[in-house]
Amino acid sequence: MINLMFCGNDKVLDGMIISLLSIVKHCKKELNVFVLTMDLTQINEKYRPITKSQAEVLDKILKKVNNKSKITLIDITDIFKDEMLNSVNINTHYTPYILVRLFSDRVNEIPDKILYLDSDIVVYKNIEPLYNMKIDGYDYAACIDEIGKVFISKDYINSGVLLMNMKKLRQENSLSKCREMVINKKMLLPDQTALNKICKDKKYIERKYNEQKKRASDTVIRHYSMTMKIMFTLDLQKRKIIKQNCSILKFIPFLKFLNIKPWNIEGIHKIYKIHDFDDILKEYQKIKGEIK
Repeated sequence: MINLMFCGNDKVLDGMIISLLSIVKHCKKELNVFVLTMDLTQINEKYRPITKSQAEVLDKILKKVNNKSKITLIDITDIFKDEMLNSVNINTHYTPYILVRLFSDRVNEIPDKILYLDSDIVVYKNIEPLYNMKIDGYDYAACIDEIGKVFISKDYINSGVLLMNMKKLRQENSLSKCREMVINKKMLLPDQTALNKICKDKKYIERKYNEQKKRASDTVIRHYSMTMKIMFTLDLQKRKIIKQNCSILKFIPFLKFLNIKPWNIEGIHKIYKIHDFDDILKEYQKIKGEIK
């Protein structure tokens, strides 16, 4: 059995559908998938939880490949409100749902070892080798964050793919300490930064398990997180000079950030020019049509 965890509200249901379709395409093992959600409509009317009927849609995807696989939907609204509503990071650029994974230690059903996945990942190969990786003595196994290593620290991890040693995390109250940090310290990336700062025993793994830039031949998981691209623009001052005396052109580099998700099919095709999981997208559109 492979234990997986997704977290979020109904806005990322599309991503969960695509992610699970890609996982079962390459892995026929029994999957025990936990979906953690919460109802925060008192904060924002858009913060609606994953419903039972939506969870059933995900369950059908699993059982179509392995009848023993299952979805377990867990609502953590009460424990989240009890601890996190007064956090200085409750209203950031991101929704509060990025913090849900930090409560996994308080969910008794979560087993000692689990693979957490963001909802914007697409799987291209069997995830078994990743899940079977030995993490005894580590808090979790993860890959370097491609943007964070440039602007924050060379060993800054991306928390979109985490092979979590829940037994150790619980014994050392590491996630509780992460939550305490999130409650009291304002951060740009609160969940990810807390996991980087608090959890010292990290196992760094190959980027093929959380590829954030461009798919390679060995890529297992492609994570469609924010990407950074160097662009060039013509120096406006030089333009005036060019008109006067045909001076040499000068281009100024600048950074452009892209954040296109797998369910943004037009963006995936036209901007990223990616078509290598069109079969998954076709099945996703079929499922979405049936839901409506």
